[in-house]
Amino acid sequence: MRIALDAMGSDHAPGPEVRGAVDASLQDDTEYVLVGDRGRLEEALAPYKRRGRVNIVHASQTIRMDDQPVMAVRQKKDSSLLVALRLVKNGEADACVSAGNTGAVMVAARTILGPIRGVTRSAICQTVPTIKKPVLLIDLGANVDCTARQLCDFAEMGMLYMEHVLRRKNPRVGLLNIGEEHVKGNDLAKAVHRNLSASGHINFIGNIEPRAIYNGDADVVVCDGFVGNVVLKTTEATAALIKNRLYRELMSTWLSKIGVLFSMGAYRRLRRETDPNNYSGAPLLGVKGVVIILHGSCSSQGVKNSLLGARRAVRARINEHIRNGIEILRNTEAHLHAQESNP
Repeated sequence: MRIALDAMGSDHAPGPEVRGAVDASLQDDTEYVLVGDRGRLEEALAPYKRRGRVNIVHASQTIRMDDQPVMAVRQKKDSSLLVALRLVKNGEADACVSAGNTGAVMVAARTILGPIRGVTRSAICQTVPTIKKPVLLIDLGANVDCTARQLCDFAEMGMLYMEHVLRRKNPRVGLLNIGEEHVKGNDLAKAVHRNLSASGHINFIGNIEPRAIYNGDADVVVCDGFVGNVVLKTTEATAALIKNRLYRELMSTWLSKIGVLFSMGAYRRLRRETDPNNYSGAPLLGVKGVVIILHGSCSSQGVKNSLLGARRAVRARINEHIRNGIEILRNTEAHLHAQESNP
């Protein structure tokens, strides 16, 4: 297996990418290809005497975080991101991982790799921590406006990723809504509820409210990209608020400071559980190739985990499962349409 890494994408590139690739390479015999400026990558790689199969493919350009995605993809043909994605398209790599400009990753992946047959829109997903097991939230910003068919596609792809890559059998799929009753929400939500309810191969549990996400009442939560992005950023902001307020209160008295000493283990576990670097990045599902997106401020640990996550997705043949699942979903849609046309 060969995984291409856009080594110039993160805020502190190529340091986190190089170290993450080296650490991942010591796990098995997977080959990791660092794509970017050869001189800088060789210099960053030189201190690591012990490493597995890590190689370099040169790219002369870099897409910056402030670049306009469409223009950057059109004008920077030799950027590290596009070179990495072309390796996947040409069969020279099985997956692409990037911590670069998210918009550019989406545009480039859709342009270079194209959609899986039958998929109407690709979508970004990511696991979020709950009081039980992590929940997969899809979409997180790739699609601001969605049709009922697209949201059903997200449900199908999220379910298959959770089942085959994250290894959770018969995952529960919920539709994020303002209430649990099937009559709640706008016409779009009602149409999605009706279609998913008719899809017998999807373990659809109906509408769920935001609190159900963090209670772990579903395994996959479906929403459009606008709502999903707001939920994710609100979650991150709330976590930061609680962390800061908790720290302020714990440092307010000598007695509370002493209590902190006895609670450090619990605080470390909580920090580890809520750190996005301990998860496998954000997969872009629905394109012909495994693509994982990381946050620009990711650490080497985040890069390593995303590379290992890409490896798991390739081994699970996730795109094959998505292609077959979408075909089943389309047959269900056709059957439902026929029933509605001939009551």
